[in-house]
Amino acid sequence: MIGIKLHTELVSLVETGIGEVILTLKRGEEEKEILIAECGLSDVVYESAIDYYLDNEHWTQEHFDDYWENGGEDKEIDNYIDGIVDLYDDDSAWEELNW
Repeated sequence: MIGIKLHTELVSLVETGIGEVILTLKRGEEEKEILIAECGLSDVVYESAIDYYLDNEHWTQEHFDDYWENGGEDKEIDNYIDGIVDLYDDDSAWEELNW
């Protein structure tokens, strides 16, 4: 029997009134919810992005602020979500959500 490769898809992203961000992912017929932020998605992504750009790309705070305020925030949030979906596209990572 030839196995069918399942792919993980984003079903929804919900930010609650208290700032929790919950992703619903689907793989085949199975759906799972994961909490990816407890204090707002923008804050979580900002901290990750600023560390990366200032430390690895050697940007100044001013350069980063300009990037963030002119479309960078949306781009970084999209990349962050895409990275999570890609992570759970792997069979073993998906199964870890059962723990």
